[in-house]
Amino acid sequence: MNSSVLNLGILYVLGIFVLIYVFTVIPAKRRNQKVRAMHDAVKAGDEIVTVGGVIAEVVSRDGEELILKINSDGTLMKIIIYAVQSIRKSA
Repeated sequence: MNSSVLNLGILYVLGIFVLIYVFTVIPAKRRNQKVRAMHDAVKAGDEIVTVGGVIAEVVSRDGEELILKINSDGTLMKIIIYAVQSIRKSA
């Protein structure tokens, strides 16, 4: 009797871990892959939105750094690629 209760307890705990993995870890990995692909796709001429809400055009890219043109006056800003939230218009 005690061994069957122990086995059910172990199965219950393993089941909880499997559910946590399926509903949290796997979707997070998929989201991270999409974000990584979006960061890799950023190129000069794209219009992006940063995590701070700045809308700018990418002037150049050097590895993980971007030079952005903020307004028509030519104001430039340097950011890292991880600050890009989305691409509004692709070049």
